[in-house]
Amino acid sequence: MIRLLLVNDSPVFRQGLAILLKNDFPEFEIVGEASGESEAIARVERLKPDVVIMDIFMKNGDSIEVIQRMHEKFPELKLLILSVSDESDDLFRAIKAGASAYLLTTTDLKELSESIRTVATGESVLSPPLLSKLVKEFRTGANERNQHLYILTRREKEILRFAAQGYSNKEIAERCFISLTTVKAHFRNILGKLEVKNRTGAVALANAYRLLDTTTEDSVPRFDYANHPMDTHSPGVFQQS
Repeated sequence: MIRLLLVNDSPVFRQGLAILLKNDFPEFEIVGEASGESEAIARVERLKPDVVIMDIFMKNGDSIEVIQRMHEKFPELKLLILSVSDESDDLFRAIKAGASAYLLTTTDLKELSESIRTVATGESVLSPPLLSKLVKEFRTGANERNQHLYILTRREKEILRFAAQGYSNKEIAERCFISLTTVKAHFRNILGKLEVKNRTGAVALANAYRLLDTTTEDSVPRFDYANHPMDTHSPGVFQQS
């Protein structure tokens, strides 16, 4: 069973989604609902869901702040954004705050259910329309203003490659012949440079900018749409360590 908490300031939306998920997917358990920040955090603490499904806009508080607070307080919790907004800035803000997935409300129920399962296993998902939009922005250079954030040292790239392959901090330390403390220090630097809260966001952004490509070791890579492995016709999935 995957335990779900639904967070949205619209009771009709919460209740409708709960009914749809309960009726069609017996492996999902709706453990509760919340309409705002304080209520959501309290119910996460009490009900211990595996995945929180929430909007990026709520009347009762700043959703980005809610995402960040929940991620910091409950680092194992998976946060799935289900929103009407297809703005790139909203996507980046949510991922940087700690969200594991960002889907649009136009997502059909089957795709939503698959994304919930994917997120619960520790991976990240982007809605296909958002992935397509991001690819266009990378191709046109719309994000060049942010590229200075994505310059990592050789050692940081090496460590992030191991993280993308699922190695633990201890295993990375053994493979790089450095101490566990040094590995953790490198990760703090990586997250700071990429302005993200967790490895999921770091690996996703590093892959998008091809920072883990060994052929682009000494420069900020440019996005190559033709050779990029992501499929914009299906949900973009990024492996988490």
